[in-house]
Amino acid sequence: MADEKRFQVFVSSTYTDLAAERAAVIQAILRMDHLPAGMEMFPSADESQWELIEQVIDQSDYYVVVVAGRYGSIIDAEGISYTEKEYDYAVKSGIPVLGFVHKNPGQILASNTDLDKTAQELLDKFRDKVKSKPVNFFESPAELGGLVVTSLMQAIKKKPGIGWVRGDKAMTVEQEREIVSLREQIATLREQKAEAESALVEDVADLAQGDQRVTISVLSQSSISGRDDVEFVAVATTWDEIFADVGPLLVDESPEHEAEKRLATHLYHRASDEEKQTLDSVYYGKIGMPYDDWDIVKTQFRALGLIDKGQKKRPIQDKNKYLSLTDRGDRHLTQLLAVKSGVDPGKVDDSENDDSEY
Repeated sequence: MADEKRFQVFVSSTYTDLAAERAAVIQAILRMDHLPAGMEMFPSADESQWELIEQVIDQSDYYVVVVAGRYGSIIDAEGISYTEKEYDYAVKSGIPVLGFVHKNPGQILASNTDLDKTAQELLDKFRDKVKSKPVNFFESPAELGGLVVTSLMQAIKKKPGIGWVRGDKAMTVEQEREIVSLREQIATLREQKAEAESALVEDVADLAQGDQRVTISVLSQSSISGRDDVEFVAVATTWDEIFADVGPLLVDESPEHEAEKRLATHLYHRASDEEKQTLDSVYYGKIGMPYDDWDIVKTQFRALGLIDKGQKKRPIQDKNKYLSLTDRGDRHLTQLLAVKSGVDPGKVDDSENDDSEY
């Protein structure tokens, strides 16, 4: 579908003096399989045609203006030319404008320049206006055609327009209805998911949570092959203290083993000096957790509606299990970690330096 899209490009300039340049621009646009539009479409350039010109500019995806040696016919009531009026309208409408200015105005044939001083002054001001935005400079019709192709390709890449498609390539009424139906199904599924999550966390009053204490085992096992040295200690903490440490990992989803590792580290730092010595006594010990204890914590947070399985799509070779915060979990984590008024997070309280409290 993207390859079938054609963009409409409005070409604005004076006419008789730039006939060859306009032809080069139009041919460049046609070679790119896009649709040129401009004064050739209008029987005359007068006020009665301006509404039609506005309409065509509004329907265009890009606007090209070419400035050389003539200013153009001046609109008596406004004191500016149609080319400048078209330019001002395109800029005001937010259409991407591609400006092309003659590199050496002094070398333009006298027959293709304004001899009237007022027109020359207006042209100089208009040229400066166009040059106030990024422009390309040209000397010949052939060079101008090449610059238009390059500039238009860059504009389409940076700011893709709406474009046009053939009637037989556009969506049919049935396809549009199918898309609407699919959107309605997605909305229904989201509502059902929200209801299921709500039911899951509807009544948690009887569940252990918050600042209630919980005792969990942490282990240290030798990482040396062939050794089965292992030590266990039971460490007291609270559900909120666990969640405050593990939760940040799950903000953007995390492998389950990383969350388990973070919990083991939390427990180690909460252990007393004597318990740490027991864990540290294992030769090349590696901190971990018994599977049962980890499952208890994970299941509890799911029951509380704070975490859920990860939902992001991943490569098929990724065999990890992922966990993520629910909306409820994200709100609860924010409440736990947000700095309260009057609290300096960088200041350490001496009363908290006792390792037995971690």
